[in-house]
Amino acid sequence: MTGQPAPARIAIYCGHMFEARSDAEAGLSERIAAEIERLGTRIAYGPLACGADILIAEALLTRGAELNVVLPFAEEDFIAESVLCGGPDWLPRYHACREAAASVHFATPGAYVGDDNQFAYNTRLAMGLAALRAEAMGESAVQIAVVSDKFASYSTTGIAGTVADIRLWQDIGRETAIIPAGPVPRSLTFPPKKVIGNGTRREIRSILFADYKGFSRLGERELPLFMDQVMGRIAQVLNEFGDHVEFRNTWGDAIYAVIDEPKLAATMALELQARLQGLPPELTPAGEISGMRIGVHYGPIWVGTDRITGNRLWYGGEVNRAARIEPVTPVGGVYCTESFAAALLIDKCQDCRFIPEGKMALAKNFGAVELYRLERDES
Repeated sequence: MTGQPAPARIAIYCGHMFEARSDAEAGLSERIAAEIERLGTRIAYGPLACGADILIAEALLTRGAELNVVLPFAEEDFIAESVLCGGPDWLPRYHACREAAASVHFATPGAYVGDDNQFAYNTRLAMGLAALRAEAMGESAVQIAVVSDKFASYSTTGIAGTVADIRLWQDIGRETAIIPAGPVPRSLTFPPKKVIGNGTRREIRSILFADYKGFSRLGERELPLFMDQVMGRIAQVLNEFGDHVEFRNTWGDAIYAVIDEPKLAATMALELQARLQGLPPELTPAGEISGMRIGVHYGPIWVGTDRITGNRLWYGGEVNRAARIEPVTPVGGVYCTESFAAALLIDKCQDCRFIPEGKMALAKNFGAVELYRLERDES
């Protein structure tokens, strides 16, 4: 699905990086502007790497469109890795686009750790944000992709980059408008590759945290009943999802799980709440609010070995973020982040829906994020 997709006001964009101010740049800028005009694009989401990204952003702003920038990690690292690699002339153009943008999203606020998953996650988030916006407006979204004649992949894994972005978008049944870059120079200079992790790796996963409000008020007599009726029901649900639950842990009333697919994580979270209906009255004292709160997030996390127990361990900043969601979730509810809602759209989930709850402050001063209430789709 390339070439001439139907006009669409909302776009996700990507493209190859290249050096600034070449003879081929003016012609490419004209082709980009013409395609944006043909599509009628008024709202767009994407990063600001040197080359195609910045040319697309400049064309959007010239047209008066709404530019929403999505960056994969800390801005200074992004500039060093993806802007200056094409030469210093890109830097003022980057800042001009960033300052004129309607919004700037960071897929993760942390540093670049030399991991292609950080770029792949950013792509999924940008796609999801565009799809969320299109769904809210009752419209479709199209991908604008600038592909260089001098194609070379700078990803060592194949999970990130323009070709991977196009493949992902088309795999979910969406359309791409391909714009040939022409003979733009692509002699990029990257900073030394960061090697971090000492044998650990990063994966993009769904992260679930849950706890039982009222657990601290239970007495010694009620604790065995809690373990049987609450934790027992939870264990049954986790077991039904088999190897899709790649990691699980518990302490007291808390549950931490890592699930491979967003739509399965959503289904599991809702099923957990459904199974916890009708608990014995001893676990829900009259006049008190007791029950499970579940928070779900989606992001890149480290997977390695716990040096103390020798067990497999999933950890990182996005795990910490996920842990701060359930304390602000109402009893009996499931809240998820914007990135998880976006991932559900990319994962083509048909069994659930999400209702915006607005920007909410997370527990323990972990910042404010857009949260959604997750529910079964009964339609």
